[in-house]
Amino acid sequence: MKIAILSPQHFLTTQWSGGSSTQLYIFPATATYAARNFELRLSTAKVEVAESTFTPLPGIHRKLMLLEGEISITHEGQYSKHLKPFEVDHFSGDWKTTAIGTCTDFNVMCTGHQQSELYYIAMGSSSSYTLKAKGTCKNLFLYATSGTIHLQLMDVNYILETGNLLVIENLSVSSIAIHSAKDFGLVVLEMY
Repeated sequence: MKIAILSPQHFLTTQWSGGSSTQLYIFPATATYAARNFELRLSTAKVEVAESTFTPLPGIHRKLMLLEGEISITHEGQYSKHLKPFEVDHFSGDWKTTAIGTCTDFNVMCTGHQQSELYYIAMGSSSSYTLKAKGTCKNLFLYATSGTIHLQLMDVNYILETGNLLVIENLSVSSIAIHSAKDFGLVVLEMY
């Protein structure tokens, strides 16, 4: 099992026509978004224009979770959906996708037949939570959206500050103890 905490100094932020995008993680590490040669890419984006068109990404499966704001997303010829904070939409990068509204979102892009589950945990102050990933989970990603989060894995303590990403490759524990003295929010991505 390999564990790393990535902080904003590790991230790459770029501008696009509708706002900015911050790459949190890419695999393999030698891959680039521009070359589209990644197997997995995690990012956050700020959508600052009222109407935006998503970049076509053929062959890439996408999951999008809103962290702030609301958007109405339309996949031409497929469906339309209104997203509020912490709701998830999953779609093909082949689809022509547009959105109305401004937001901050969390993006998962993967190729091949990787399966994943993306969800959000919000807890009040002085609360504890036991995260139990599915038994088939190979890699686990935890992104702190707010608070200072204390995690315990195999008797080792980790601290996740707001904006940090915890990466656990080859997950080999059945549960992770989580607690915080204050309110906290956590995006969880399980990869199978």
